[in-house]
Amino acid sequence: MSSTSIRSRRLRSPQALLAFLGLTTLGGAAVALSYHSHAEAAGEVAAANTGGSLWREGSGAPVVGGDFDPRRSLAPLVKELSPAVVNIRAYGKRAQLDMQGIDPRMLPFIDQFNMGPGAEAPPQQGIGSGFVLTSDGLVVTNHHVVNGTERLEVKLHDGRMYKGKVLGSDPYTDIALVQLEGASGLKTATLGNSTALAVGDWVMAIGSPMGLEQTATAGIVSAKGRGSLGLYANSYIDFLQTDASIAPGSSGGPLFNMAGEVVGINTAVGGIGRGLGFAVPIDQAKTVIPQLKASGKVVRGWLGISGREIEPAVGRTPEAGAVVGAVQSGTPAAEAGLRAGDRVTAINGREVLNFSDLRGRIADTKPGSQVILSVDRGGKKVDLTATIGKLPSEEELQRSARRMNGESGKLFPDGQPRLGAQVEAKDGRLTVRSVMPGSLADELGLREGDVLQTINGQKVSQVSDVASALASDDGKVAVEVKRGGSTHSAMIERR
Repeated sequence: MSSTSIRSRRLRSPQALLAFLGLTTLGGAAVALSYHSHAEAAGEVAAANTGGSLWREGSGAPVVGGDFDPRRSLAPLVKELSPAVVNIRAYGKRAQLDMQGIDPRMLPFIDQFNMGPGAEAPPQQGIGSGFVLTSDGLVVTNHHVVNGTERLEVKLHDGRMYKGKVLGSDPYTDIALVQLEGASGLKTATLGNSTALAVGDWVMAIGSPMGLEQTATAGIVSAKGRGSLGLYANSYIDFLQTDASIAPGSSGGPLFNMAGEVVGINTAVGGIGRGLGFAVPIDQAKTVIPQLKASGKVVRGWLGISGREIEPAVGRTPEAGAVVGAVQSGTPAAEAGLRAGDRVTAINGREVLNFSDLRGRIADTKPGSQVILSVDRGGKKVDLTATIGKLPSEEELQRSARRMNGESGKLFPDGQPRLGAQVEAKDGRLTVRSVMPGSLADELGLREGDVLQTINGQKVSQVSDVASALASDDGKVAVEVKRGGSTHSAMIERR
């Protein structure tokens, strides 16, 4: 019998997210706000390039010489760019097969047909793509491609294989940096300007969709400023949308313009229809890459406010600006004098489009910097000086938001402990017969046929045992179940 911890999650407080992680309400529902729709000017973004040494900045001139004409064929462009595109194989141990835990944007090489519930699984292998940033083997890819892996193998266009080491990774923009061990003299990609892209511009993706290495597909920029699309919790991503074919395994690969410059990092496959692919704008990546290279993480600015979008009256154009929903005491926003109901219209003289725009631009501002916030307060124009703070951890944000909203942090606010599953007691065994969607049992990953062993450390064998065990801790639920020949553990905690 084997024992493995399959999931450990913290239940987020919706109010905490609203207050501090840039969520807003639309029609009563919480919706993730995007990174700002308009990046900084190209010159300011390029200045992040550590003195011009970390990547090669394009000028818009084609990287392919001669009489190259993209209207006739993209073959010369593919030939020129492919050597800078890599295939990434990410290996991670997985002691027990749990298909729900596999990221759908990764391609799992697991025999799903000869393995029943609870069967031992071989080490999991995922596949992704990336591109070479520096000749000594610095590679850009997606966070979700390398997250949680124990070993990376990176294959070049010519078949050479290198071991890879993750230097840094940022889940909020899904960007990661990998260093190839012992690499030198590699062909590098040229980075372009995603801000200058227009809807309708031709683009080309190269990657390993479904594991098919060095696959080139072409399409157009279908849209810009798509936000996180709900694919990433608390994300700062502001996707480019393209109809260039992108599939699992393409993640982390480059999206090129017709000059051969990287303008996006292919990341997500649309789940609502065919012909929808998404990429992180390269101008956004340029603000993240230097920090990942220097320290392995990204430090973001913070004000400490919630925001709300106000629907305009019928027939009226929406007003530009970010409406402040609430201000937490002791935060940079409170010290600057911001108030609930204020509409922030500009930062340092540059117009703010909406709350997501404000959130993204504050996040990109170095903590300790001072900014001038132009505010419309009941029709009166006010300028406030704010000293940007450092974005706290998610747990710190949730604790602060609960204090602001007077929340207890309990999993059972009505005082009635419920698991959300139908169980049957028979022969001293408590067996799960059904799981209610969205319940604690569902969050814990319980399945029909699971035999409950313990809840919050207490043995359970009768239905009445469940409520008493849940009541022992109203901020945490930890369960152990027997599934097939294995024992599984899972936990949800909110403090």
